[in-house]
Amino acid sequence: MTTTLPHFEPFSPDAVAHPGGALAEGALALGSDGYTVLSYELATAVLRDGRFKNAALTLMEEFGITDGPVHEFRANSMLRAEGPRHLKLRMPLARFMGPATVENIRGVLREIIQDLAADLDPSAPVDFHGAVDQRLPARVYCHLAGAPAEDAPKVASLSERTLSLLNRDPSQTPTIISAYAELFAYLKALVASKRAQGLGEDMLSFLIGQHDAGKLTEDELFNEAAAMLEASSVNTTHQTGLVVWTLLSDREIWQRLVKDPSLIPDAVVEVLRLYPRPGIVSKIAGEDIELNGTVVPAGSDVHVAVWSANRDPARFENPSEFVLGRERNQPLTFSTGSHNCLGQGLARVEMEEVVAYLVKRFPNAVVHEDDTEIGQLGGRWLVQSLAVDLRP
Repeated sequence: MTTTLPHFEPFSPDAVAHPGGALAEGALALGSDGYTVLSYELATAVLRDGRFKNAALTLMEEFGITDGPVHEFRANSMLRAEGPRHLKLRMPLARFMGPATVENIRGVLREIIQDLAADLDPSAPVDFHGAVDQRLPARVYCHLAGAPAEDAPKVASLSERTLSLLNRDPSQTPTIISAYAELFAYLKALVASKRAQGLGEDMLSFLIGQHDAGKLTEDELFNEAAAMLEASSVNTTHQTGLVVWTLLSDREIWQRLVKDPSLIPDAVVEVLRLYPRPGIVSKIAGEDIELNGTVVPAGSDVHVAVWSANRDPARFENPSEFVLGRERNQPLTFSTGSHNCLGQGLARVEMEEVVAYLVKRFPNAVVHEDDTEIGQLGGRWLVQSLAVDLRP
């Protein structure tokens, strides 16, 4: 059965004018870039359906990356694995990145944030995005991976340049290839150093131990380590900026957090719902699949509009409003199903601790609008700049 679908362009600058949820004609739309899923219910179904494959490899091929180390890495990555192989690749990192690790890192996070914020001059508006948001995730990665803290700028740069693929700009192909070459060389040297000096309690040592125990091949070890590095920084950087921007801009909500910091985790989740950094998750139909009364042919591009699903009035009451303590608040920002984001717990804790630092140290902080720019590119929310007046 096939129905006539409404037209929708998910990567158009005007796409976010849609308030969220299904269109009047239905939850599935069709445009020049393929199909778009708009409702929370249908988005959840697609993200949990293993017949829809990650689209990053196809996007690389469209950019002309059809062979070589970068193509091989993506083709064999955990993102594209399903079934027993996916479970084999995911379980070691899921075990290492479990709730205990995430909670135990709060003390380290506070130390890193204090260190990053030490040079902030509260006498004038500060570049909070550059000073804290852009530097924190890479420092955390270095701690978790057992890399030198001074490698953090390189880690941040590698994450940003490799994942620039998702900007959907083919002119960036040389940058992407060069960045992956640097990433592979950096990781090979880091793994070799750990093997030479002896393993520790860090993530890379854990993966090496899994290899030495016969649970991962050398290629699987390297691919997992590379995947964690590429995903380590850039998305959390922008999402943290979106959290700080949103909460400081709503003075009523901010004062509630100042009075009761225990509300911070709920506040972070609500920002994740309203302003998801991964605005669109792109998939490829692995076979003919019926969606909402329409047969989507094998090989079709299917784009899950996370920002629309997160504002679906059929799932969230008053979806465009910031509601602190919203019940059943489970946005799709970190995806869902077997391919949900492995680092989501850590990312949330990072954001919570940044907000907690501001609440405690600078309770009167406000966004300096003249030097702040928030936008979208390729369906993703971007923080171009975020200036904060710490003591207005």
